[in-house]
Amino acid sequence: MNAIATIEPATTSIALVVEQTPVVVLTDKAQRETFYEHIQREVDAFEPDLTTEKGRKAIKSLAYKITRTKTAIDDAGKLLNEEARARINAVDAERRVVKEKLTALAAEVRAPLTKWEEDEEQRITDCRAVIDGIKAAAVVTIEDTAASVRTRGGEVWNTAIDADRFGDMAAEANAAKEMAVATLKSALARLTKEEADRVELDRLRAEAAEREERDRQEREAREAEERAAAEAKAAEDRRIADERAAEERRVAAEKAEAARIERAKQEAAAAEQRKAQEEQAKRDREHAEQIAAERRRAEEAERVAQAERDRIAAEEAERQAEAKRLADEQAARDADKKHRTAVMKAAKEAIMTCGVDEEAAKKIVLLIRSGEVPNVSLRF
Repeated sequence: MNAIATIEPATTSIALVVEQTPVVVLTDKAQRETFYEHIQREVDAFEPDLTTEKGRKAIKSLAYKITRTKTAIDDAGKLLNEEARARINAVDAERRVVKEKLTALAAEVRAPLTKWEEDEEQRITDCRAVIDGIKAAAVVTIEDTAASVRTRGGEVWNTAIDADRFGDMAAEANAAKEMAVATLKSALARLTKEEADRVELDRLRAEAAEREERDRQEREAREAEERAAAEAKAAEDRRIADERAAEERRVAAEKAEAARIERAKQEAAAAEQRKAQEEQAKRDREHAEQIAAERRRAEEAERVAQAERDRIAAEEAERQAEAKRLADEQAARDADKKHRTAVMKAAKEAIMTCGVDEEAAKKIVLLIRSGEVPNVSLRF
């Protein structure tokens, strides 16, 4: 360990010098400076290449050789301390100098690679964030609307996948983008139809409510007319009864007068009585005809009222049938949706039995349902 060897910087490798006489770097200043110059020349002559895997490995190799040399010298210094405790302080000082210089030199040599590795790590992190964001955007929840899905679909569609930046992650990014676009297109079509169906159902309900209100108003108006007609008829019946009573009183008076006149003038009374009887018969006929006409008008009014009631009943039956048809159609759509959900859930759980996680299984089922997987379909 105490032997001193002459370093040949131009021909002797760093590893060989360290392996043969690492202690010389600590015990001979001139040899040490020569040794530093030898390492510096090798470093200066080295041209780092970050564009190829071979170039990056060469950087690692040179930095490792220098670090290994540092370690060998450090170990030799430790051995010197064990052999000669009296020189430990001087050796420790030199050790620190060597460590600092070679650490700094190794860091200097590796700096381009370190920078490249940091940039590469950041690139991968950024690309992964973009991919994860695309995948997250493809998840459609119950809170989503056609507008929110359309907005996310536009954002995913406008996400640029630069092949140079994404490198070996470009295929994954493009696949995630295609899947997200397909999923969001399918969801947009479904949500758009559902929202249109809801709007149409609301419109039909509003029309039905408006029709019911109109029917109510017409029914109330008709009932008011019927009450008015009934009251008018009652008033007319009272008028007729009053007229009949008055007529009877008048007839009685005329008969009494006729009897009196008859006593005075029997022939004239007899003629007057016949005339009065003829006039009474005429009035009776006119009165009977008037009563018959009133009866016919009442019967005609009742017939018209019954026809209107029949029409209203028919419209109500038609309205109820239409409401039942809409309810049946909605129930059928709900049952079909529930059935499709159950079939897709069963398919997802079957795929998960093969070791696929739930999220991936769900996406596979959605791809199959949207027809994106050739020759594979779901049977509902």
